[in-house]
Amino acid sequence: MTLLRTKYAGELAVLATWASALLPWSVSFASRGGISLVVVRWQVFLFQFIFGASLPGEAPFQTVLGAITRESGGVEQAYQVWAVGAVVFIAALVVSVAYYAREEQVEDRLPVDPVRLLGGLLLVSGAVLGASTALLFTRYPGTTVPVGALFLLVFGAVLLRVEQVAS
Repeated sequence: MTLLRTKYAGELAVLATWASALLPWSVSFASRGGISLVVVRWQVFLFQFIFGASLPGEAPFQTVLGAITRESGGVEQAYQVWAVGAVVFIAALVVSVAYYAREEQVEDRLPVDPVRLLGGLLLVSGAVLGASTALLFTRYPGTTVPVGALFLLVFGAVLLRVEQVAS
């Protein structure tokens, strides 16, 4: 079943990948005793904001690897899953940049359709980041919302189901 018929499937794949890079895959909020914590996670880094307190060694900006080393227990496991999703997404980003820069060469050299490849990478990345969100939801002392993880799943599904038509 085709969801979309277009001659711009390649452009859609690149745009969906780049738009996904701009969206945070999750946002978390926790509050206790007048102190609030907001954590916004993108594919390879996070920003955390602490309101109502100043903590020694506070690091508002962290890469995924830095966040893994700073956490422990269940949150560390969720962040390890996040790292896997980040690697898959980086692969999608690299393919999308190459596809944008050298469309014909990428189409000729890859054994699969680049649009389907990007769709699969976005779908896998979204599923892995969704699993990380599920872990955070059960282990993080607050609420976590899978903002970009849902978009990754939708974009991936659309790219896997798009039909390219000749111009």
